[in-house]
Amino acid sequence: MSELVFIENDKVVTDSLTVAEVFGKRHKDVLRDIKNLECSKEFGERNFALSSYKSKQNKSLPKYIITQDGFSFLVMGYTGKEAARFKEMYIAEFNRMRNELQRRQTIE
Repeated sequence: MSELVFIENDKVVTDSLTVAEVFGKRHKDVLRDIKNLECSKEFGERNFALSSYKSKQNKSLPKYIITQDGFSFLVMGYTGKEAARFKEMYIAEFNRMRNELQRRQTIE
């Protein structure tokens, strides 16, 4: 499994591919879930940045870069024991990476 969260542009984020992998969902279903969120346009723009990745066939495909708030909003609807376990894991990872980012900024 890839890292649950990572630093991009000095922000702790995850992406839709990782959410799909961790929650055992098809990526296209996670993309659909993001598009169908009933959040404000402003919230969506702040927390879900459309990006792309290269597939194994070297095709450029869409993915979203997701902030901690966006992740929280998205997965609130995911249920079950496994979903709860992964939600806890993500919260811990976001906190760990935020602390790492703060530590890096203190060193610089």
